[in-house]
Amino acid sequence: MYILSHTGIVFGPFVWHAIIMGHRLKVMLAVWLLSIPVLAQTRYVKLTYYHPVKSECYANPLITADGSRIDLQKLKQGKVRWCAVSRDLLSIFPKGKPKRLWIEGYGVYEVHDVTNKRIKNTVDILLHPASKEKIYHKRIKIRIIK
Repeated sequence: MYILSHTGIVFGPFVWHAIIMGHRLKVMLAVWLLSIPVLAQTRYVKLTYYHPVKSECYANPLITADGSRIDLQKLKQGKVRWCAVSRDLLSIFPKGKPKRLWIEGYGVYEVHDVTNKRIKNTVDILLHPASKEKIYHKRIKIRIIK
């Protein structure tokens, strides 16, 4: 038996069992399962990366499209997990809620920026300017977290 909650998350029998039994491992697994909703919209996109530098961004590279300020110290420590999406993907996010997505192999990211208008069906992961990591996937699965 599956139950749909008021938030749109589907609870299955294992999750309910884990919550009721109260076992630490099962509860941790249940919390993790709830963080990725079953009903989330899945898409395949191109995945790349960008750095907050003038050559890749506009005049002030430390301010994102939504007005958020990038803390380079937290970005270097991995505490900031932000990304930019192409403008054609903005319409699939729920209105009035934080824009979050799960990227296969990379985890959950918050959307705070948009790409140039010529770019389509793409997600760019924000990396520290000193990072030597390179990310490029022609087709990778993402889920919109509602």
